[in-house]
Amino acid sequence: MNDPKARPRTTAEVLAQQKADARERVLKTSPAAPPPNGNAVVVAAKTSTSLAPLDNRSPLQAYLDEVAPVTAMVGRQIKFTKGEFITPDDEKEVEDGAEFVAHCDQALVGWIKFNGPGNPPDRNMGMPFDGYVMPSRASLGDDDEALWEMGLDGKPADPWNHQVALPMQRTGTLEMFTFTTSSPTGRRAVGQLLRHYERMQRVNPNELPVVRLQKGGFQHKDSRVGFVATPVFAVIGRAPRDSAAIPDTLPSADLNDEIPAHLR
Repeated sequence: MNDPKARPRTTAEVLAQQKADARERVLKTSPAAPPPNGNAVVVAAKTSTSLAPLDNRSPLQAYLDEVAPVTAMVGRQIKFTKGEFITPDDEKEVEDGAEFVAHCDQALVGWIKFNGPGNPPDRNMGMPFDGYVMPSRASLGDDDEALWEMGLDGKPADPWNHQVALPMQRTGTLEMFTFTTSSPTGRRAVGQLLRHYERMQRVNPNELPVVRLQKGGFQHKDSRVGFVATPVFAVIGRAPRDSAAIPDTLPSADLNDEIPAHLR
């Protein structure tokens, strides 16, 4: 008989499981200390992209884990390409000014290596707000450029990419997305948001920033390159962590830096 108490996992539970599994991956992939002679080369271990299921799953949860397993990416993917935010699964543009709660504490950073169509990528990634320290590129191996595949520029392309993944929740529908990027401008945009979040935690530790997706850019110093479009995460407010409450996006919300009473 089905358990009447069985229910799908909430967003908070999915993110909590993701965080726990990421911590486990960090422990498994942290390079071991070299022997006393210091001559050994340590290569990061390959990691799985699937999250370990909970031991106390209901029948419904077990079924959902089988047909729709949770991976390092939560919800649908969003990318910034050719000057537009898009969802790759349907190649549609995300409308200008779309607003999201940015789960900055769950952001993943690190290295990803794609292994061709139909094969899961290798990852060495973790959460910086959970203590993850990104390893050096030299520790990953695959150093022989003669074995690298050619990139779009006609030069050997490093198989390991520095990637950032930022989980976000749509304010209107509460649908989950993950913005992923390997470009320097994309990483910089997420990095600026994470820096804002770090400052925000000093006075509002139980809240997350609400952002509006915008497009920015700059004129490249090389005239042959021209204008370079960049993603922008404009902070417009904040929302309670682990809550489905409507976020506060009034102009005063994100500008109020008053120290909470419990921290005075």
